Amino acid sequence: MFACAATLVESASMPSWRHLLCTVNQFGIRGYGVKGMRVYDFGWVSAERGWGRPGQSAMRLQMHATDPDLLEPQLGLTHSKGCIRISATLDVFIDRYGILDADYERARAEAKRVWVLRADRVQTPWSGRYLVIVTSDRRQRPDWTTSPGAAAPVPAPPAGFSCETAD
Repeated sequence: MFACAATLVESASMPSWRHLLCTVNQFGIRGYGVKGMRVYDFGWVSAERGWGRPGQSAMRLQMHATDPDLLEPQLGLTHSKGCIRISATLDVFIDRYGILDADYERARAEAKRVWVLRADRVQTPWSGRYLVIVTSDRRQRPDWTTSPGAAAPVPAPPAGFSCETAD
């Protein structure tokens, strides 16, 4: 059974931003990926924690690329405090084609300065504002799926690393 877990709005009133510094945490992890990646900010949400003690938590929900060397090969595993981690190629695709930029395009058409839009973007008539999250309520991976990193070796995380240090 599948259910809509959330419908999130990407809006120029709570803007996304571009990762400009490419900083690393104490474990050498680039939590937002490489310099220039887009970070989509959906604001504060209440959701079930996937780490620590069970229960609900307020968390800042962002969708962003992740460290291409240490974490991207492990996409699909829990390594985040609630963010939606995506590959750099998906981040670039969503950004370049303005998949979630309808509100930004409208602001730009009203002569407002919208610095987060790429100069080389390709406008499409299908730009939208909504990210829909669907859940199956499964606690285990279905037998027909492959485990993340099955096709390529997954680098071992640095000593002391946990899902609480990924973002």
